[in-house]
Amino acid sequence: MSSGNRVAVLGLDGVPFGLLERLFEDGVMPRLAEFARNGTFLPMETTIPPISSVAWTSFMTGTGPAAHGIFGFTDLKDNEVALRLPSYDDIRSPVIWNRIPDITSLVVNLPFTYPARPVRGALISGFVAPLFERAVYPEALIPWLKSRGYRIDVDAAKGREDRRQLIHDLFETLNIREEVMVTLLETRPWDLFIGVVTGTDRLHHFFFDAPYDPGAPYHDDFIAYYRRLDLLFGRLQEAVGPSTALILLSDHGFTHLRTQVYLNHMLKMMGYLNFTRPDPSLPEHIHPGSMAFAMDPTRIYINSADRFRTGTVAAHEKETLRARLKAQLEALTVSDLGTADLDQWYEANSPLFDRVLSKEDVYEGECLAQAPDLVILPRRGIDIKATISAQTVAGKDIFTGMHTHDDAFLMVDDSSIATTLPHPKITDVANLVLSRLTSRVLHT
Repeated sequence: MSSGNRVAVLGLDGVPFGLLERLFEDGVMPRLAEFARNGTFLPMETTIPPISSVAWTSFMTGTGPAAHGIFGFTDLKDNEVALRLPSYDDIRSPVIWNRIPDITSLVVNLPFTYPARPVRGALISGFVAPLFERAVYPEALIPWLKSRGYRIDVDAAKGREDRRQLIHDLFETLNIREEVMVTLLETRPWDLFIGVVTGTDRLHHFFFDAPYDPGAPYHDDFIAYYRRLDLLFGRLQEAVGPSTALILLSDHGFTHLRTQVYLNHMLKMMGYLNFTRPDPSLPEHIHPGSMAFAMDPTRIYINSADRFRTGTVAAHEKETLRARLKAQLEALTVSDLGTADLDQWYEANSPLFDRVLSKEDVYEGECLAQAPDLVILPRRGIDIKATISAQTVAGKDIFTGMHTHDDAFLMVDDSSIATTLPHPKITDVANLVLSRLTSRVLHT
């Protein structure tokens, strides 16, 4: 296919619509702002929970979790209260680049594509990718990538100890990512390009207090990163050419983090959960007599005998228990956390959670039986974690930002999309890519 029949997608992990609006107004990203003005730029709703493994899988398949089978970075073994780590191999719906025969695809740094599988073209997995040698197809690319210093992700663990080093790592990783993307675009045949920048998500987790406060310690670095990202977008525009259809999106939004709520500790306090040891850290440490437990970030499972081998909640009691737990969670208020420093942001008697949803309210598909029984939709600023080792109901990490299911963004080089798709969801983007790619295929 010629360059006039190409579609390119740039993903910006965790970039909220509202932040881009602000940066456009402030003149930080002139290239991207012009692109947005000439096309469609809309807020977009993403998956519940709004985490990269679920959201990017929903983008690449055009389906929700109960269809593609990915509910989180971690999941449960069949019939067991035991941890497993799902991967690209567990996705049950076809991905975009396999939906149209005979197209050549370049996929770079798309999360949840590990281990890399054969593709007509090239695929470099995004995080989580523990073995670099299994993250690249074809393997012939590995020596070149290593020679360029390519890495899947920044070292966030070191970033906790040295934020200045994290800033340096973010810029260096972005520079290398740009070089690899542009080189592949300019030297290899392709019809579909998908490239993702994940440094934005890391920047936001550590520094989301910075963009709106000129006096914040890392404000200038935050703004400089987005200026650099605008330059990357400009280089990609040049590399893909003016006749290539261009789509940008994020996988979720972001907001300020005020406190974290540790869901398993809360369930323990409410009498639904116990552990087999005083220092639990894994689902395997959940006592078989427990009635319910949580998995990151906001998923609650009833420990039912019809689902888990050691489950103790009888099938005929499951729905009654779920309804009772749902009502109790919905009745919780901010004051129940006992955290005085939240008073400046929330009314004490206001709901702790935005919504508590049954799985039937959230999911639809043949994997519904594997879905969590309840899913909590957090309030802005109150991040929910299922950390099993937590010894308190609430606390604060060094992070300053948290994910949201709303305020992701979609940007397309076609102003008519705002009319035909005024309220996009992330599951809509695959068909948008396919329709634009197919129309180009039909006209070759």
